[in-house]
This record gives sequence, structure tokens and C-alpha cells, in this order.
Amino acid sequence: MSRQVDKNVNSASVHAGHRDRVREKYNTNGLDGFADHEVLELLLFYANKRGDTNPVAHRLIERFGSLSAVFEAGYDDLVSVDGIGDSAATLITMVPQLFRRYSADKVDKIKAISDSDDAKSFLVPRFFGLKNERVGIMCLDTQGRINNFVFVSDGSLKLAQVDIRKIAQLALQNNADSIILAHNHPGGFASPSRNDVETTKLLINALGLINIRVADHIIISDAEAFSMASNPRFAPVFMAASAESTPSTGVNMNQDNES
Repeated sequence: MSRQVDKNVNSASVHAGHRDRVREKYNTNGLDGFADHEVLELLLFYANKRGDTNPVAHRLIERFGSLSAVFEAGYDDLVSVDGIGDSAATLITMVPQLFRRYSADKVDKIKAISDSDDAKSFLVPRFFGLKNERVGIMCLDTQGRINNFVFVSDGSLKLAQVDIRKIAQLALQNNADSIILAHNHPGGFASPSRNDVETTKLLINALGLINIRVADHIIISDAEAFSMASNPRFAPVFMAASAESTPSTGVNMNQDNES
């Protein structure tokens, strides 16, 4: 019995010493020099106060294939991995959401949109790490200042799934002179689909009836963002609508014609 107690004490002491060394390494150089499994090992210290988290970190990488895939995994998939309980799964799933909130907060200093680059900088963090398609609108005043950004729906941007009335109501509630439509293509490309183009035209026509201009449609993928109004192929859709609608002093996204 005494030998078993001594063995447990020694094991706990070894783990404690290892944790101290890992924390010291992080406090000295950050995550530079950490292997992917070591990043997870360190993170799991805060969900598992005593156990050896190194084997669990290896199992996570083996199960999901990469560090990013671990962070993108769902709660149910994570708890199916040996050694991952409720606290660890919750902590892991929080990481991309925390980064999204952090990134969005960093760009909240952008108070007005003058071109597509400003729009992308503001919008991309709000879609970071989302696993499903979401549709949002940025509401701008006559000077291109941001009145609000709101998500309006979940799911793909299809004609049957876009609530034009809801978008119009939100634009009016936020005193929008113009809006920028935004949605994401998780795991795909940022190029517009036929549905994206047709829905954009539908929204331009519908909001034009209440004198609200659609200034751009930004499509966001995991790796890039695409401005339809700044692309020569799609810019005429927005320019034609602007010519037919009441003149506005707001942002003109198609003035530089950059992709």
C-alpha cells in the first residue's frame, strides 16, 4: 500500500514539474517552437488539473488530422475522444469563437466604409470559424458610416431562403442609406455562385423600391474575401442599380474595379 502511495505521489510530482516547464516555455517565447500537439497539451492543462494531457493531445491530432481541425470539431465529436470530458470539449470549442470575438472587437475602430478593403476588414472577422453559411448586412448612412451589422439568416444564400422583407425592415430600422450584403462559403471558394448573383439582383431591385442601395456583396471563404462590386465582371450589376435609383452620397464600392 505504501509503495502504491509513493508511486502516485511521484507520478503527480513528475506531471507537475513537466507542466511548470511547459508553462515557462510558453511564458518565455509564446507558442513559437511548440508542436501542434504541445499547443493542445498546454491548453488542456486548464481543463485537466492533474492528469497527463500529452497522450490526449496526440489522440486529438490523430483523430481530427490537424490543429485547426481539432478547434473546428464539434462538442460531441470531441467528447468521443478518450480523455476529453465536458470541460475540455467546451474549452476547445471556445477557441475559434473567442478569436472571432477578439478579431471583431479589434476592427470595431472602423467607423466608416470608403472602399471594399474597409468592408472586408470589418466583415471577415465576424465570419471567422463559422462552420455553416450565414448571411449578414452592414447598414451604412449617407456618409458611409456604419450604423450597424446584423446577421439575418443561417443557411445558403438561395432565393427561397433570403427573407427580403426582414432585410428591408432591418435596413429601415438602422436608418440605412445603403447596405453591404455579406455571406460565407465555409470550406469553399469566395467566388459568387449563380444563386449569389441572382439573389444580389433580387435584393438590389427590392431595396431600390424603398430607396436603399445595395453597395456591395462580400463573399467570405476560409482563405479570402471577394467583393462583387469591385470586380469588373459583377460591378455593372451595382452600377446599373445606382443609375436607376435616387442619387446617394454614400460609399461607392465599384469605383476601383479591383477583384
